[in-house]
Amino acid sequence: MRPSIDHSLLSPSGKMSGRARSAAIEKARKELFPDGYWGKSEKAEEEKLADKKKQMLKQAQTLIDLANRGMNTKKYKREAERLIFKAGQL
Repeated sequence: MRPSIDHSLLSPSGKMSGRARSAAIEKARKELFPDGYWGKSEKAEEEKLADKKKQMLKQAQTLIDLANRGMNTKKYKREAERLIFKAGQL
């Protein structure tokens, strides 16, 4: 499928001028990537650490629940303790 062409930019001969072409590209760029799109900062370091800590504690809770149900009790409890300790150090 061919991309649609804005026919208002074409001359009667069907060719697009350089000025019209660059204006159309700029218009499309602004529609696709509004101002500030590329400038979004990534998560702050504190947010990343908080997310990682939350994930570790959730995984530890899952392991404790499995151990309480009888699955690899020693192994899972030991791993959960390790994760809780590691999360506390963050």
